[in-house]
Amino acid sequence: MHNKLIKIGIISDIHSNIAALKSVWKEFERRDVDYVICLGDTVGLGARPEECLQFLRAHEKQLLACVRGNHENYLLEALPVHNHGDASKSVLPKEILDLFRWNHNQISAESTEFLRRFKKETVIEIAEHTIFVSHYPVDALGQYKTFYFTPTIEECREIFADKPGDIFLFGHTHLRDYHRGRDGKIFINPGAAGCPIGTDSASAGILSVCQTQVDYEQLDVDYDIDTTIDDMLQHIETVPAIDYTVDQFYRKH
Repeated sequence: MHNKLIKIGIISDIHSNIAALKSVWKEFERRDVDYVICLGDTVGLGARPEECLQFLRAHEKQLLACVRGNHENYLLEALPVHNHGDASKSVLPKEILDLFRWNHNQISAESTEFLRRFKKETVIEIAEHTIFVSHYPVDALGQYKTFYFTPTIEECREIFADKPGDIFLFGHTHLRDYHRGRDGKIFINPGAAGCPIGTDSASAGILSVCQTQVDYEQLDVDYDIDTTIDDMLQHIETVPAIDYTVDQFYRKH
């Protein structure tokens, strides 16, 4: 078992984008991945949260792990007051909070219970490697650590210093990152599948591991983003922040 190369699809920040999710999953299947790890933020922002969760539920046997992101926490715990990525702690506008509520209202009780089973962090032992999985590492109080949009390897070491593993997976920033240290420690952020920054494709990755080898391949998966945008904008009269979300996350900058 340890000598066999195990291929693991890595996906993060789906954000209720069912077209991106299905396209990435199809690419995983085309490349014969053995398992999939989801790094959270399956819901929030986009127009199809329930469809995304139903899809993941239907493919649960293939999920090696699926962790909670901040958007799962907004549903299961409480809506935020401040913008988590803003050091000045600016208060979120009512329109953004209304967007979150609208997204949550589309999610069934069954899918909500599915989300409740997600942990904030988990550890996977596979092929003599220890993979630490989180949306973004949390401190002893369960709060996200210092937020770095594009962390250096030194900053990755800092935020994962108290976490076990030789491979560390995270999302949250929507920007892809890959660092391999001389000590063999590897830090991977596959970028956002559902609303990536600077591209109209869905970002994801494939981690291949065996006892003596670790490889990572970054993926850019094309899908019909125009249909996704149109699907969101049909709700603009009832959810004004939809237009802001499309401009911030779905238009190539």
